Amino acid sequence: MATERPDTLIADEVVHTLGQHSQSSQVLVQVKDGEVTLSGDVPDAAAKRAVETLIAGIEGVRNVRSHLHVDSGNSSFGSRGEAVRDNPDGRDDAQMGDIDLDKDG
Repeated sequence: MATERPDTLIADEVVHTLGQHSQSSQVLVQVKDGEVTLSGDVPDAAAKRAVETLIAGIEGVRNVRSHLHVDSGNSSFGSRGEAVRDNPDGRDDAQMGDIDLDKDG
């Protein structure tokens, strides 16, 4: 009887695999009992199929539930498949001290 691969190891490999696939930066992952649930945005149907196939081939994955959404860029403000930042100039205001979290004092 083969030993099941722990969900944490599956999740680590899924995240690493997605990191190597440039069109899947907006994909979120959940793993439970070897079943991987994917959600988020990809730029086109080919990227969606590629991500689903890559993940299905990972050792220990029993099933892939895909809730991936193809976002061609028409329904968002960003480029195809890229995250939209709320700070387009790339500044990290929290680190720069520009945000006052204590508004009462």
